[in-house]
Amino acid sequence: MRKNQLNPVLYLLYYCFKVIVRASQQVFYSKITVVNKELGRFANPCIVISNHPSTLLDPLNTALEIKTEVFFLANASLFKYRFTDWLLNQLYCIPVERDKDTGGRPLNNVESFERSTKHLAGGGCLYVAPEGYSYVYRRLQKIRTGTARIALAAESRHQFQLGLTILPVGLNYSDPTKFRSSLLTIFGDPVRVADFQKDWEADEMEAVKKLTLHLREKLRELTLDTADDEEDRLLGHLEEMLQNERPLALPEQLIRSQNLLKSWHEWRTRKPLEFLGFQQRVFAYFDELKALKISDNALLDSGRHWHSWSLTLLFPVFLLGGLTHFLPIFCTKKLSGYLNNDIHWEATYKYVTGLVFYPLFIGLQIWLISKLAFVTNTAPWLTWAYVLSIVPAGLVAEQWLKNLVHRAHNRHLKILVKNNPNAVTNFLEKRAVILRHHAAAINQS
Repeated sequence: MRKNQLNPVLYLLYYCFKVIVRASQQVFYSKITVVNKELGRFANPCIVISNHPSTLLDPLNTALEIKTEVFFLANASLFKYRFTDWLLNQLYCIPVERDKDTGGRPLNNVESFERSTKHLAGGGCLYVAPEGYSYVYRRLQKIRTGTARIALAAESRHQFQLGLTILPVGLNYSDPTKFRSSLLTIFGDPVRVADFQKDWEADEMEAVKKLTLHLREKLRELTLDTADDEEDRLLGHLEEMLQNERPLALPEQLIRSQNLLKSWHEWRTRKPLEFLGFQQRVFAYFDELKALKISDNALLDSGRHWHSWSLTLLFPVFLLGGLTHFLPIFCTKKLSGYLNNDIHWEATYKYVTGLVFYPLFIGLQIWLISKLAFVTNTAPWLTWAYVLSIVPAGLVAEQWLKNLVHRAHNRHLKILVKNNPNAVTNFLEKRAVILRHHAAAINQS
């Protein structure tokens, strides 16, 4: 039973905001898949944690799948202005200091931790990004001890009878910086904080460290944790090759990529020079494709793309979708780029500016169409026809452009073949050698 009594106005505001975020999420991402969604339905006090590759969007994407109201631990720097301090405190946010927020003085999170502990003791739910900083690359950063300290302190005050759990969530973006990327959200099994009671009673600091390490392993099971930028780049290339050859759904793609990383770590340890040679061969293959403006997918010519007649037939729909969505997308891109040059905040700025420009421009266009309909005596069917076309026409325009890019790659490939008839055969042989070498090495791991 929850003891926290929420202000009815803020309660309504929370769920109105949640509806807005849910609708905007469907626009911002091209595909969203949630695994083990039922684990987001609970009645006990809970700390929800996730990896942190996309700043503001990470807590929003996580909280959307949680049935109860979620409070958030947020960077103290966001509270430094009077208005944002008031607003964030109203919107269930608790400030927590980081090293760069203090100007050199020691951290002071005593009050924040106390607020968090009381909230959990009242049956509440708290979101924490335990890495502390957002990092777009597919790599877990050091997990900070704050989550474990809050959890163990809350349980110890109630003789480990509180029933507090920590729910790990893995957020896997195809590209956390881009509009219309895909998102795979995976809920992991909840961790019972009471299971660490004996560790806490024996040594509180060691219990905090043990729980923190356990949480990191739980997050690693739900995400990709590459060793460095080169491994991340190599993984991206192999994912593209394997997905072009044998497409998988997002959850299966993640499992395949996790298995790749595990086998590579063993391969690198066993035969480091051989692994380095393989890595250089893959990089050279993709660098050559890029220089010739050819994609790996076009090289395979899989036949999964539209034919010329489809592009021609759907051109009017593409034109409608393009005209409808061009201005909000263009203005969002320009303004977010002007306001921000930090790659880690890129998606957040696009999302927030999009929340302004999309309703503004779409609303303006609907108003203009309604005026046109009135003048031509076609109201209201023309207006409703336009409104109903906004989403499908936008989706057709998106796919139309993707197929146009694929056809451009095919054109470059044809030019290459004309100048060198053996070009495709040579590329396919290089590709086959890479995959054969990779498979042989993995089988030995």
